[in-house]
Amino acid sequence: MELVEVFMYLDAGEAEIARARLESGGIEAKVFVENLGGEGPRQGRLMVPADDVGEACDVLDLTVPAPIRTSALQRWTVPLLVALLLVAVAGTLAGVTRLF
Repeated sequence: MELVEVFMYLDAGEAEIARARLESGGIEAKVFVENLGGEGPRQGRLMVPADDVGEACDVLDLTVPAPIRTSALQRWTVPLLVALLLVAVAGTLAGVTRLF
């Protein structure tokens, strides 16, 4: 059975709620949780059998499956924020070392 990603939720809890909605409607669904490191957010990938993608999208009011619907920004939000934080810290440290 081939599983297809229906949507990637930025919060794994929301993905579990969507899974429960699908299963209450008779659609088998699984959630794969991705930890982005540390105590940060845990994303949840909602997966269904390939034959049930259309019905799952209808139940969840989605018009397009996740690979097209989930934006690159959603997938890269946390890594981008971490990179920006590292740049800010490096800039601050560079400024402090010039003082000495």
